Amino acid sequence: MEILITRGIEAWLLPPGGLLLLIALGLILLRHRRSAVALLLIALISLAVFSLPVTGKALMRQLEIYPALAAQDFRRAPAQAIVVLAGGRYADAPEYGGDTVSTYSLERLRYGVWLHKQTGLPLLLTGGDPFNEGSSEASLMRKVLLEDYHIEAWTEDASTTTAGNAFLSKHLLEEKNIDTVYLVTSAWHMRRAVRIFEQAGLRVIPAPTHFLSLENTRVPPLLNWLPQAHALEKSNLALHELLGDVWYRLRY
Repeated sequence: MEILITRGIEAWLLPPGGLLLLIALGLILLRHRRSAVALLLIALISLAVFSLPVTGKALMRQLEIYPALAAQDFRRAPAQAIVVLAGGRYADAPEYGGDTVSTYSLERLRYGVWLHKQTGLPLLLTGGDPFNEGSSEASLMRKVLLEDYHIEAWTEDASTTTAGNAFLSKHLLEEKNIDTVYLVTSAWHMRRAVRIFEQAGLRVIPAPTHFLSLENTRVPPLLNWLPQAHALEKSNLALHELLGDVWYRLRY
């Protein structure tokens, strides 16, 4: 229930939901012309700004503060395991005959496998089933790991949030006398993830993947100033993380 409430609040705070609310409020206040025009202008300008690739990239740069690991970093770092955070599912995938991992989960899993092959360290996959869909995200990642990469891994499949990932992973790793890990997640999610995993009591070596601020760096610069649906999605994702970061600071 908590996650449904959280997602509902986010949907109406972040674009495009928040902008639709402004438009609706502006229409309701049409009798008060100045207020209505001001709200409609704010919504229109915000929609335009958040739809620009340059805005999405600028927001992402605020989040992607941890650089990619260099070869010398992971070879000498004293980690004891690799923790890979789930990033959602691809539900009812017709080509696979059922649920499988989402794009974000697969990107993180693939990088976790790469690190595993470089270091030989064990993998812990963490992610539950927040909407009671029948299988945890960690179990879906484990299935891909076994079938496609022929690698075994530990799983933590009870968590439904990043905080849950952290505290439940800490409990599992503590039983194995592990206190230092490579943490694998998307670069834009790493800032919040590192903070909460450290609060849970683990020593963290950030191992980010998929840097959205670096996407489309070779396109003509003019295209970064043209509204695009993908840029609006990127802005939404960045604002979600920034809002989540504030919430985690207050709650934890």
